[in-house]
Amino acid sequence: MIQSTATKYAIRAVCHLAHLEPGTRAQAREISEALSIPQAYLSKILQDLTKKGLLSSTKGPAGGFELNCSPTQTSLYTLVHAVEGPRPEVDCLLGLSPCADETKCPIHDTWKEICESFHERMKSISLMDVVEAEKEKRQVLETTMLAGSAVSRSETDTDRKLDSSVG
Repeated sequence: MIQSTATKYAIRAVCHLAHLEPGTRAQAREISEALSIPQAYLSKILQDLTKKGLLSSTKGPAGGFELNCSPTQTSLYTLVHAVEGPRPEVDCLLGLSPCADETKCPIHDTWKEICESFHERMKSISLMDVVEAEKEKRQVLETTMLAGSAVSRSETDTDRKLDSSVG
């Protein structure tokens, strides 16, 4: 349930690609710079997603990566599973091995239930849901930053007026 850095980067990269016009490609370098992700690490992730069929890639100067799946029809779980691969349903949080239904640790059943619930929730969220939520969040942040800079400019103007009236 605890996602890797690779998964976080994959989600961000897929969101970036989903913002592009259909048929538009982006090179790994462009995505890397836009998202501040190390290019070599991102390139490996993008290649893996291409092998899994979620992206397509074209080589050459006009090449790059583009979505090869419908963001409205592809779940967040599909993307996470493509990066993480098949994992044991329940990793023992206490580090006790083996930890399975037959040889349970004290929190095995609870953790298993949480993981299953998390997976079901991810299956119900489309990549487009993530893209739209990310877009809304960016708009809120930009509005907040603009409002903050307007207040700062206003305070600066007021400070100048006060300074000029005093001096």
